[in-house]
Amino acid sequence: MKGIVLENKILNDKYGIICIKSDEFAQNAAPGQFLMIRPQPYDYIYDPLLRRPLGICDINEKKGTFSLLYMIVGKGTKLLSKIKKKTELSFSEPLGTGFNLTTDKKVAIIGGGVGIAPMTFLSKILHENNEVDVFYGGAEEKDILLTHIFEEYSNNLIIATEDGSIGHKGFITEVFENSLKFNNYDKIFACGPKPMLKAVYDIIDIEKIEFEVSLEERMACGIGACLGCIISTIGTDPNSNSQKRCCVEGPVFNGKEIIWETVCKE
Repeated sequence: MKGIVLENKILNDKYGIICIKSDEFAQNAAPGQFLMIRPQPYDYIYDPLLRRPLGICDINEKKGTFSLLYMIVGKGTKLLSKIKKKTELSFSEPLGTGFNLTTDKKVAIIGGGVGIAPMTFLSKILHENNEVDVFYGGAEEKDILLTHIFEEYSNNLIIATEDGSIGHKGFITEVFENSLKFNNYDKIFACGPKPMLKAVYDIIDIEKIEFEVSLEERMACGIGACLGCIISTIGTDPNSNSQKRCCVEGPVFNGKEIIWETVCKE
């Protein structure tokens, strides 16, 4: 697929957000899916060779646009941050398995760092038919982004930063654990650093609360051929593990099926 860049905004020295026009993509994407994007517009240049996986941050079906939040950490994302308006970019169709959406439930969305990207789209969809609380954590204030979306598409937005520069001081999982004393959530959705996801798993009563996580893994192809994004899950035989591809069977998984001890070591 190809689309035209409508805007590429640098939010701070760590993050940027790019908006792309593509009616076909916007009509087919679901919350939790991702794409593989070529971070520069020239087909004859193969540096970097591989496309970059990015979660879908938002969709506007009426306008035929979608947006991607990215962290500027390597060559690919640095190139992406320099893309100008009206540039044509190449990217894949929506990939992976998205979230299983709920209706008439009380849900909590937990996100950390750049893992908040797919949660903005998710919050927008869930808020139509559910009561939604959003727990958003980061290391410092510059890690807290797009709060205006959560303020519009949630019942409550709770923020925490490790240095206390905005919101509660500490880990967002600590705030979430305290919230469980006063709220009975039907389902938890989470995306972010693996230690954060495991902490949520350890906090909740996994037998009573549904728990879906979107895992961030290094992906080379995005279609399951390279086997570079394998994670360990509980197999049909309780005594054996099952290997699943994050790009095909995921990136969204049932949290209680993940073998967190192995995933957090990978």
